Amino acid sequence: MVTPHLPPHQAANALLPHLLGEALTGSGHEVSFLTFGDQSPNGRVTCVKRRRGWLRVTRLPQAMEAAETWLKVRPLLAEADVVHVHSNTWMNQVAAATAARAGRPYILTHYGTEIWHHDGKDGVFHRMNARASHVTLYSEALLARARELGVPWKAASVVYPPVADDFHPRGADERERVRQRYVKPGGALLLNVKRLHPLADQSTLLKAMARVRAERPEAVLLVAGSGEAEGALKEEAAALGLGDNARFLGLVPNAEVAALQGAADLFVLSSVLEATPTVALEALASGTPVVSTDNPGGVELHGMFGDDVRVVPRQDPAALATAILGFLASPRRTSTTTAGVIQERFRLPGVAARYLALYEQAARA
Repeated sequence: MVTPHLPPHQAANALLPHLLGEALTGSGHEVSFLTFGDQSPNGRVTCVKRRRGWLRVTRLPQAMEAAETWLKVRPLLAEADVVHVHSNTWMNQVAAATAARAGRPYILTHYGTEIWHHDGKDGVFHRMNARASHVTLYSEALLARARELGVPWKAASVVYPPVADDFHPRGADERERVRQRYVKPGGALLLNVKRLHPLADQSTLLKAMARVRAERPEAVLLVAGSGEAEGALKEEAAALGLGDNARFLGLVPNAEVAALQGAADLFVLSSVLEATPTVALEALASGTPVVSTDNPGGVELHGMFGDDVRVVPRQDPAALATAILGFLASPRRTSTTTAGVIQERFRLPGVAARYLALYEQAARA
């Protein structure tokens, strides 16, 4: 597994390599990792040091990372039958090219950013895809976008991200224990879990929350995540007079995210761009309905889960607030149909089996 971020301290999309590694190791396979980091936590993980600071305006740090990747990936390739490259960084590109030269097949997985922002002109990225035994993508919308861009590959398919078992419906008592930390009895609890970034557009969510607060003053919005927009968002929340109705939790450990997902009345996704929003899937797996903007991932989830994922126009605070208030007027948990879809298509055993089939196919080729 070649991945730029190795969990378990990371959440959402970055969990895939970690979860796959656990599932495959548990079924008798051997898995090793190449990732960014300063120190390898155990013998299964090899780290490439990410150089930071002002020198990143030059190519020197990337060249140093590339050289270290080349040195460290070769002994791993000597022991590997198949390589799984997750996403696209200098480390991933060098590892994929080295694997190709060594005659080792690799699977390549795209989460979203590297496709949404691809200009169609990156020759290294094209070669990385063309050499892969199989390319997997996180959504049908992402697959369609890659085809529009002419990204070359031998074969490609959608493999949806897995939802960890920590995300499951909670009993009433457990939900209440979490809720009482944030809302008074009878209060409504809304949740957003995303990096604080313009693409996540929590600004629209805060504006919508001001409208919600006017009708439901006991409602509380929790925003879990960190990022470059944090300062501006906190200033906006203050300017809107949201006070304790909007609380920024910072980067929250995965176990706590799971508890929050299970306790919330509603998960709200305000993003302007998503492939398959894993955080929304985690909410659904926890029994919590979702209101999403009409980003590609939100629309795709609405097609799968129906009324348990309500879709509204992007960057429209009034529409978002109306949908939120509609749910809060008739609060409910997700349907048994949604639980069945999650179990069948998004739990780890099925996802791991799909990848294992691709590994075996690549190894035989």
